[in-house]
Amino acid sequence: MKDDKDQASGEARDAAESGTARMLQVVLERLGMNAGVRAAFGEAVEKDGRTVIPVAQSIIGTGAGSGRSDEAGSGEGAGGGALSRPIGYIEITAEKSVFVPLKRPWQDPGLVLAYSVMALVVLRAAVRIIRG
Repeated sequence: MKDDKDQASGEARDAAESGTARMLQVVLERLGMNAGVRAAFGEAVEKDGRTVIPVAQSIIGTGAGSGRSDEAGSGEGAGGGALSRPIGYIEITAEKSVFVPLKRPWQDPGLVLAYSVMALVVLRAAVRIIRG
C-alpha cells in the first residue's frame, strides 16, 4: 500500500515538473484574456448624466493531465473552456447607483403561458390536418 502512495506521489511530482503545469498555466492565461473582467463588465456608456455598465457572469473550467507507461510511453494534455452571459447592468446617476438584472423570458409566467397556448393551438391544428 505504501508503494502505491509513493508511486502516486512520484507521478504527481513528475507531472508538476513536466510540461503539464506549464500547459495548464498557458490555458488559464488564454482563457482569462477572453473571459475576464472585460467580458463580465462591458465598456461603460455615458449619456445625459447617466452611466450604464453592462454586467455578465463568467465561468471558466480547465483540466490537465499526464500519464506514463513502461509499455506505451507517455502523454500530456490540457484544455479548457469559458462562457460569459449577460445578467444585467449597473446604472449610475448623480442620485444613486443600482444594479438592474435582465429579465429571462422563461421566468416570466405570462410569456410561458402564451407559448403554452400557442403550442396547444399549433398541435390541435396539426392533428386536424393529419386526420383530414
